Amino acid sequence: IPRPRNAFMIYRSTVWAQQKIPTGIERDHRHISRIIGHCWNSLPEEQKRIWRAKAEEEKQEHLKKYPGYRYSP
Repeated sequence: IPRPRNAFMIYRSTVWAQQKIPTGIERDHRHISRIIGHCWNSLPEEQKRIWRAKAEEEKQEHLKKYPGYRYSP
């Protein structure tokens, strides 16, 4: 069972899906995560709250779908 994504992971997925970083410029996902991480850190708090709310929604959906789920690495 996959864990629910956090706010940054949802933000990163959205930025990547919108192709804000063209694959011709960068293909290495480690570097892409760093670039998007800098963008995330520069976001104002009110925009981060939007992504945190989306993460909370995903977490609640995950709870409904897998009620007894416990993360164990």
